[in-house]
This record gives sequence, structure tokens and C-alpha cells, in this order.
Amino acid sequence: MSTIVTGSTATGASGTTYISGTSGFDSSSLIAASVEAKMQPAYRLDVQIAEMEAEAAAYQEMHTLMTDLETAASGLSGSTDDAVFDSYAAYLTAPGLDDPQQYLSATVTDGAGAGLYDITVDQLAQGMQVASAEQAVDAALGLDGTFDLAAEGYPGAAVAVTADMTLSDIADVVNAASADTGVAATLIRTSDGGHTLTLSTVDTGLSLSAASVSGNDVLHALGITAADGAFANELQTAQEAILTVDGVTVTSTSNDIEGLVPGVSVSLYGATAGETITLEVGQDLSAVRGAVEGFVEAFNAYRTFALNQQATAEGEGASENAVLFGDSLLKSANAALYDAMETSVEVDGATYTLADIGLTYGAGNMLTIDDAALEEALLQRPEVVEAFFASSASASSPDLGVSTLPGTMASGTYTVDVTTDPDTGAILSASVDGVAMTVSGSSLVGPEGTAFEGLRLVYTGTGSTSMTLDVSQGLADQVVAAMGRYTDDNDGQVTAKIESLNTGIDDKQERRNDIAASAAAYEAHLIETYARLEEEIAQSEIMLRQLEQLLGTDDD
Repeated sequence: MSTIVTGSTATGASGTTYISGTSGFDSSSLIAASVEAKMQPAYRLDVQIAEMEAEAAAYQEMHTLMTDLETAASGLSGSTDDAVFDSYAAYLTAPGLDDPQQYLSATVTDGAGAGLYDITVDQLAQGMQVASAEQAVDAALGLDGTFDLAAEGYPGAAVAVTADMTLSDIADVVNAASADTGVAATLIRTSDGGHTLTLSTVDTGLSLSAASVSGNDVLHALGITAADGAFANELQTAQEAILTVDGVTVTSTSNDIEGLVPGVSVSLYGATAGETITLEVGQDLSAVRGAVEGFVEAFNAYRTFALNQQATAEGEGASENAVLFGDSLLKSANAALYDAMETSVEVDGATYTLADIGLTYGAGNMLTIDDAALEEALLQRPEVVEAFFASSASASSPDLGVSTLPGTMASGTYTVDVTTDPDTGAILSASVDGVAMTVSGSSLVGPEGTAFEGLRLVYTGTGSTSMTLDVSQGLADQVVAAMGRYTDDNDGQVTAKIESLNTGIDDKQERRNDIAASAAAYEAHLIETYARLEEEIAQSEIMLRQLEQLLGTDDD
């Protein structure tokens, strides 16, 4: 009896389907094994790509955290346009008043400078206010007439009243004309059955006028004016605000006074009855504290990342998530950061470190803030806090001023040589530590591409001389410089590493795709070959069966 071999279908990567197994052997398995052997280099590339992608992601996280730290440090740097140490705030004290802010508030804008001002508020500005007699609010008043209404300085408007109007309606038409009259109407419930209409100037310090024009004398009928046209019930007279600043009398039609002193505006809320409020304009300590807290937060975020990359699994070396375990670039970045963090500054002969302004290292070398110590440093020694974070410079000659000090300029003593024309005193040349500077009038500018790029000095002397410039690079500027070496868009080391990894990933992915394409083509070739072989074997078997039947033979 003959053995019947049945087949099964197989589909390759190309989508080709063929019948396998009719010849008695499993060609599908043979093809799969051959293709699998071809794909082994691709699988090895998959592993390498996954490892490189994980490494690139880790470096990208490192780059982001370092950039955040750099940004946070920039806020404490003295070399940025929006440095926090250049921001000012107003502080109010008044020993004779429980809360000076109940009488006055102050805001500081650009152009403010440090200073102390003694202020007394003698009276507030107020607008004129008049009132009607009590009226029923919802009943038609039966008045038909027109009156003119205006506050000082406003063009005014004619207010028309018709017989069907209520007191509420009259208030509405007055308010509708307020932009032209500068007068607002308000209804006040003065009894269970009646309301009083008040007319007030929109702006303080102004008087108002009102007069009947035609028809009924609406103003007199409402009790706003007397028979002679004068106001019958003047609740409040117009007056200006009066205050003294350091003994100088100031008047204002408004209780909001802009530019009372350069860069400082005030709002008045009450007379101080002869008591003095001291207004101090000084460094915005709240903003400085916020910037310090932001720096600590950014430092700790980076430190957490660095610790995670150093984590080990018990008895197994690096932990699974420590992608950059033992990485030399991470080690060098950590070292550069800690070098900057070891900064100390000298102010008035005393040396200060992080701990002296309330910042100490805790578990895992995380920064912690001693609130009391930081508060004391900000209140008692703000110049130390600024000197600690922001770079500063001083010259040996009063003729040499520092206009711009780049944060990248390292601490040290530099020699500034200036040569002038003996006849005119004009500056002919200048150099800093032997590096020629660009001279523009009295300005001396450090050349680009050197350690002095961004340095701008001003020399006001007339003779040739040699001077020294002492530079103290602050912690914030050192951190910015340290992080910039890794994060810079053009030549940052971490930036370059990420770009290199991404390029390598793209190259390996392209090779992997080529291998997969080659394997797919090889698979298609094998499918075609084995399909043809299966078909030939099947035809041979059919022919064999036919011959056996013709010859009357049977294997069984």
C-alpha cells in the first residue's frame, strides 16, 4: 500500500506562500533555519542598538539636568542681564504704626537704586461726592427734563430723563455717560422703602458740576441741588493727596503715585497721623532666596541622577538602570561640578564657604538649606551672599572701571597695561596679561576667542600706566562655566556624545535593515527553490503511481 504524503502551506517575509511537506521532509523548517542563520548579525545589531539607545537616553537626561543646573546658576550669576542681585524691592518699617502696609505700599521698577526715604501721609486724595434725598427706587418719578453733568477736565454730557424713569433708571443713564462726564452713580439702600442716589467723580482729586438745562429741574426734584442750584448734600469734597518725602511736600490728584522717586511707585491707603514710614529700597532678598532654592533643587536633581548611575545590584555589579556606571564622561562632569562647589570667597578679610550662607551637604552629598542660617546671611550679610555666587572685580587704580565682567573669567590678579598719546591723552593701545584689547574711546574690550572675551573695562586716566585687576569668580559663574563645557550646543562634550551615539544608532539601524532585506530576499529564493523541488517530487510520485498501475506492481 502506498504512503500518501500531505503538505502544509508556508509564507515567507515577502508574502510568498508555498506548499511544504509533500516530498516527505519539512522544507519550511529548513527555510526558517537558513533565514534565522542569516538574521543572526541583525539580532546582534538589535542588542547593540538597544544598548546605544539606552545610553543616549541616559546622556540626554544628563544633558537636560546639567542644563537646568546651568540655568539655575545663571540666575545667581553677576554676568547675566537679569541677574537676581540686580533686582530691587521695597521694604516698609514704621515703629509708630502696627502695620505700615495699611497706609502705604510701594513697587519697584527698572531704574530703582538703593536708598532710604522717610514718608508721612497727611491726607488721601478723594473725589467729590453728592447725594440725593431718599426716593422710592422702583416707582416712576414723573420727571421729564435734561441736566448737564461733568467732572473737572471732562467734556461732560447732557443727561435726559423721561417721566417713566425710576431712580434706578436715572442711575443707569448717568453711568452710561460716565466716559464723557467722569461721574458715576450709585444707589444706596437707606431705609426699608427708599434709596439714595450718589454722584461721585470717577477720579480722585476732582470736583463735579451739575446744572438743569431744560424741562423739569430733575436735580432739584431729587434733592441733589437746592433752589439756588448749589448742591444740597455734599458728602465729600474733592482734595489732593498730600505727603512728605524726606521733608519735601508732595501733592497728587491720585493716591497711586508713579515715580515718587526714581524707579519707585507708591499707593496710599490712609493718613499716618504724623507717624513716619521708612521706605527702604534694597536688594530683593526674597528673589535671591528663591534663586538659591532653585539652584539647590537643580543641583540635587542632577546629584540624584549621578547616584542612580552609580547604583549596584547586590553581588551583581551595576544595577539594571545604571546605564552610565563607571562612565568616564559622567565622572569628569561630577568632578568639575564638585570643584566649582568648593568655592570660598573673602569679604572684608573673612573667608566664607557654602556652610556660612546656610548650605550644607547631607546624605548622598545632597545640598540642604538651613533656613535660619540662610535668612540671617541674607538679612545681615547680603554682600557675602552676592560675592559668594556672583563674580566680582576690583582695580588697583580709580581710573580703571569694570563695565562688564564675563562669568567665565577665572579668579586671579591680572595686569592691565594702557599706553596713551603723551600730547592728547588718547588711548593708543591696551592689553590684559599681555593680550591686546580692542580700544574704542575710553573702552577696552577683551578680544573674542580668548579668556577675556566679554570683558569690558573703562579707563578714564590720561597717562600711560600699568594697573592690576583682581577677579573673584563666584560659585554660580563657575558652575555655569563647568556645565557649559558639557552642554554647549556647538562643542559641549555631552552634546557631542549624544550626537555620536545617535549617528552610530542610525548607522547600525541601516546595516540591520540591509541584513533583514538580504535575509528576506534569501528567504524568497529558498521558497521558490523548495516550492519547485516539492512540485517536481510530487510529479515524480504521480508518474511512479501511474507506472505501478500499468505494470500491475504494488510496493505492498
